Amino acid sequence: MARAQGSRRSYRGGGPRRGSGGGGVGRRKGRIRSGKAVQYSIKDRRGNTKYVGTTNNPRRRAAEHRETGKLGRGDKLVVETRAISRRSAESVERGKLASFCRKLGRNPKYNTTDDGKFHR
Repeated sequence: MARAQGSRRSYRGGGPRRGSGGGGVGRRKGRIRSGKAVQYSIKDRRGNTKYVGTTNNPRRRAAEHRETGKLGRGDKLVVETRAISRRSAESVERGKLASFCRKLGRNPKYNTTDDGKFHR
């Protein structure tokens, strides 16, 4: 049986459809795959780094930073890496914090710890 030109092929099970972008069922926009994360920074209008962090959902994290005041008017949350393992993203974050500290003798304005981890 010949298919008419322009007809659609049915995809039932067996993996993701071609061209679907890899977004599985139940995956929200802006969210990174399970076990993966990205390293990001918050930059002011001049391009100065105010904060360095790691997240699996940049959109949610930007909203959280807006609520706390870390992401103000004119500031941008810039994703620095592609989706990589959480451990690798945290390693990149530690390296960026160390580099920043070597250059300026302090952490970015809103980073309070040297290792990039949250401490109570």
